[in-house]
Amino acid sequence: MKSTIFRVLPVGLALAPVGFLFGVLAAQAHWSTTGVLLLSSIGFTGSGQFAYLALSQQGIASTGIFAVFLVILSMNLRYIPMSLSASQPLKLSVPWKFVLAHCLADESYPTERGSDSIRSRVIIRIGIFLFWVASTVAGCALAAWLPDSLSRTLSGLTFPVSAILFALSFGNVMQYVLNGTRSGGGAGIRPLGVLFACVLTSVSLVFLLGAKYFWIPSILSCYLILTKYGKQGFDE
Repeated sequence: MKSTIFRVLPVGLALAPVGFLFGVLAAQAHWSTTGVLLLSSIGFTGSGQFAYLALSQQGIASTGIFAVFLVILSMNLRYIPMSLSASQPLKLSVPWKFVLAHCLADESYPTERGSDSIRSRVIIRIGIFLFWVASTVAGCALAAWLPDSLSRTLSGLTFPVSAILFALSFGNVMQYVLNGTRSGGGAGIRPLGVLFACVLTSVSLVFLLGAKYFWIPSILSCYLILTKYGKQGFDE
């Protein structure tokens, strides 16, 4: 349990400034602390929350509620294959699977390991979920006490999210390759080949569909490739 908590802490602490920033921006848009709490708890998606905040400032009526719904939905469709692949080994009741699927995030997905127990996955997902909710509420509650210069400075803190995701994903990729290499024989080539196929597929979709629309097809394609050909690397 301690080792799992130690894996969650750095991720949660790195994510907290981004959540705090969202809370500050929401307070500047005259959102209440209760509103931020409800949105972060029910609509638990960092990118979607920032998008909704920006669209609400432009005026939901002028944009159109259906258009806003489609924008946020398209940004978060990636969670469907992520949730399906991450929930396959969890032998839980449907309500518990729903809770864990809701708490799944870009940060928790690569933090988990194939060998993690259900307890470890619960700690990881709910831990990161609580970090995000608490930081957004704290940002909204404390926004009035922050000087304007500091509020403007916080706008530069969104960049660590990409760095966090890259670092976590790179660690999982290396573990996947090493697991395949330790299996002996020529099995070490297989994980590299599967990863190369995923990269090649993603790059091809960028050229075919463009940088704006390749994201969802790329996730689905890589999910299918890893499910069919990469199972050995993750299981061993």
